[in-house]
Amino acid sequence: MSSNRSKPSLTAKMLCRTILLTLTISSIGLQPAIAEDSKTMKKDSKVQTSYEFDLPAAAVWNLIAGFNTLPDYHAAVPASRLSHGGAVRYLTISEAAGGGTVVERLVNYDDEAMPFSYKIIELIGGTLPFRNYQAWVKLESTGENSCKLYWGSTFNVEGATKEEAEEVARVIYQGCYDGITRVLTAK
Repeated sequence: MSSNRSKPSLTAKMLCRTILLTLTISSIGLQPAIAEDSKTMKKDSKVQTSYEFDLPAAAVWNLIAGFNTLPDYHAAVPASRLSHGGAVRYLTISEAAGGGTVVERLVNYDDEAMPFSYKIIELIGGTLPFRNYQAWVKLESTGENSCKLYWGSTFNVEGATKEEAEEVARVIYQGCYDGITRVLTAK
């Protein structure tokens, strides 16, 4: 594990704040959103994060590269199923993280260069404050046993402040980084 993190670990305080935010958004009655064409709509927010791992890039990529693997390393995603030939995934979100289903479409994938991108096409019964959400992931090798993972997104905010929505995105990505570390260092 690397001590060179770009974002702090998910703390109990951050988790409580995220759960409180999700409950607040839920009480407002956030309606399910269907993403519109993300290229033609100006986005309210842009979040960029990165994390350095003391792990080979190939090991990290093998874990995250499958579009259906999020349940393997993210604690807030207990289940996922694919449709449309593997290009659309239905992510079940844990009740502690707000519940519901997030439907995402794979936009771009390159197994050799190690990037992929996806967008939310529907939120079903959830509390995420995103609309027209598009995310990208890029992994780069920084040495034989080290790599840097970038995870970011652009989106419009719905049912929360810009700052709250951006914090939710950062907490989601930190959950990915923490889960990757947990899974790959336990082996």
